[in-house]
Amino acid sequence: MRPISSSARLAAAGLLPFLTLLSACGGGGGDGGDPLPPPVQAPVEQRVAGEAVFKVRGAGSGWVAMVEKLQPSFTSQRRPMRRLLVAEGATAGNSYAPPEGWSLLDFAVHPSREISAVIATDSQVRLLRLDRRGAVIAQFDFQDAAIPDDPYIGDPNFIPDHKALLPRATRDAVRLAPLGEHLALALHTGRNSILAYRYSYGAGAFRRDWRTLVEPGVAVGGRSTTSGTFDPFGGLHDQWQVLLDTDAKGRLAVAVNLNPTDYAEGHATHFRETLPADFFTGALLTELASDGRRIGTSYLETRVQTEVKAIKWHGDAIVAVGRFLPNRLPDGSGWDGLVSVIPAGRHGKASYRALDIDRGDALLDVTPLPNGRLLAAGSSGYIQNPAGASISEEAKPLLLVLEGDGALREKLTVSGGPRHNQVRSVAPHDGAYLSGSMENGPGTHSADADPALLRADGVVRGLRLP
Repeated sequence: MRPISSSARLAAAGLLPFLTLLSACGGGGGDGGDPLPPPVQAPVEQRVAGEAVFKVRGAGSGWVAMVEKLQPSFTSQRRPMRRLLVAEGATAGNSYAPPEGWSLLDFAVHPSREISAVIATDSQVRLLRLDRRGAVIAQFDFQDAAIPDDPYIGDPNFIPDHKALLPRATRDAVRLAPLGEHLALALHTGRNSILAYRYSYGAGAFRRDWRTLVEPGVAVGGRSTTSGTFDPFGGLHDQWQVLLDTDAKGRLAVAVNLNPTDYAEGHATHFRETLPADFFTGALLTELASDGRRIGTSYLETRVQTEVKAIKWHGDAIVAVGRFLPNRLPDGSGWDGLVSVIPAGRHGKASYRALDIDRGDALLDVTPLPNGRLLAAGSSGYIQNPAGASISEEAKPLLLVLEGDGALREKLTVSGGPRHNQVRSVAPHDGAYLSGSMENGPGTHSADADPALLRADGVVRGLRLP
């Protein structure tokens, strides 16, 4: 694969990146009548050397962040190297790391500020309950004897182990979301079925309340580059991911990416729902009621390469964000941010819009604002090999205020490090907001000759919106 050369690095080698939340449009950004979030009482600015922040959540006046050490492309997805930082105030004083041989996959924070987490080996999945300092107080070995009997659409010889809890290509195939003190779990199995569960938690134990098949098992193909050390946006493994969110009513939203998979065909066959012919790119997004009943499935049909990165409930709608490629341009630009706002209860084709900020754009997370708008996070200003998947070393952090329908309202000015930058996660926190970032990271080819360049720094910040 032809490398993408990086642009000039910032001259100030000792620059400490920071956020200045100013309107890039020159004005104050509001209409004068919208209530502003109260200021953060204890400003958060936690820097993490050598690990990127991939997820952050508020926990009362504290917060919890999942940080990850970068690894070469598929190695990082097979056995991610992650741990939790746990803060009871502005600064993290505790942490949790999984046992030797296990990988931390995801976490959820509950109103009590206790934490649920999921860890895995190649053959085991385990739920943990942590106290507010990150100490393990309960654990539960996940099992599901029904997985081999779930429907499979296609040639079953494609699957090496129909009993496997996780796909052979990656451990990173489980997601959690809180339901009060209880828990929602979404799983991509070794049979490539997509399952959702509700677990109650009490008296130091997890108990399964229900189980719902979201998508039947199908063939899922792999993707790789012909050269290059790192996959900055994880686009080579999106087909193995499952996306999950919950709301205050106990509803679940579960999404899967389509390319390169047979999920569209499998979904149409098993659920007897009509989908477009030759529907190979985009995503399927399913809504479940609080008791696990399927409400319906919406689909994003872009007809071009598409990666949905996050979904989030927003009042009585579900927001999906990511990136897609409506125009593959010779200079390596053309990727746009994607946002879709899907009303609850809606079935069928979902509308979406492109956000074209600067050359290449990706939206990686989103969270509701109290005035009905949205705060979206991601990366911008990168280029990608027009004939392949190589992503440039240069990329700027991105924070956007969106209208409730996903339209761009403001681009917020964000300072970053000298190489690849991403705002990976945003979340409410103590009346304001948090962001979790990867700064000074590599592009696809940064570490080809020098493995020491496969590194990034992370930062958790408190945000004051204009």
